[in-house]
Amino acid sequence: MRRVAVTQPLRDIGHTLEGIEHVWYHILKVDPDARIVDLLLKFSANQRILLRRHHADYSILILQGELHLYDADGTLTEIRPTLSFVEKPAGGPPHSEGGGDIDCIAWFSNRGSDGVIYEILGPDLETVATLGLPDFHALWQAQVPPVQPSHPE
Repeated sequence: MRRVAVTQPLRDIGHTLEGIEHVWYHILKVDPDARIVDLLLKFSANQRILLRRHHADYSILILQGELHLYDADGTLTEIRPTLSFVEKPAGGPPHSEGGGDIDCIAWFSNRGSDGVIYEILGPDLETVATLGLPDFHALWQAQVPPVQPSHPE
């Protein structure tokens, strides 16, 4: 099983992961003690990412566009519009996601896993890569710190 490698930021939109097209990320926070990973994901319009499984409980808030979910055979199963909020337990069937007619930006909060958070799957549902708490922690530390707000005096 291979590790997922970070590539260069794409025009300050975010970071990409090698071998995973049509999605950019920006990690907001990783708390190893509380076992929480909060991140923003941007999904390309009218595209899908690789199949995956969730191995941690998670919450999603759609900030822009629509998030389209597809089952393993490619059938569209759900559309989550802007400002929809969903909480789900770990597990569930393999699925793929992507943006609707415009890029989708979503906040993901993954909670309660000290092992695998996402399992990336191949065409025969075989595991091709995993992303866990240590991986997200390393990616977070490699990011340039975000601009902090200023407070006029």
